Amino acid sequence: MQGIISSRTLFALGIALALVPMLFLSYAAFAAVKSSVPAPTSSGEGGQVSGGEQARLPAFFAAAIAITVSCLSAGAAIYGVATSGFAASAEKPELRTFMLILGGLAEGIAIYGLLVAIMILGKV
Repeated sequence: MQGIISSRTLFALGIALALVPMLFLSYAAFAAVKSSVPAPTSSGEGGQVSGGEQARLPAFFAAAIAITVSCLSAGAAIYGVATSGFAASAEKPELRTFMLILGGLAEGIAIYGLLVAIMILGKV
């Protein structure tokens, strides 16, 4: 008997639920950086966002996207390694160590996304 919601629908819903907070958090980070910048003293600005601050917003979005996509990809890779690893270790127990190594490599995907985000934010 199949479930009410397919696994593809749940995966798409999980991606959507991960992207919406990512956008809000990156905007909040941009607002925090914007508020920490001292206000211009000239009256010619009119309270508008300067060009330098607008240039930071895509960097925050890029960093947030790098972390989100890498974590979702790592989760999908770990899911594949875990399901196939349990099936393989049931038939051949000597493959258990090999599956642990593959799981560690799948975790590296998330770490690489974090490193890319740090490099992006280091340029801002």
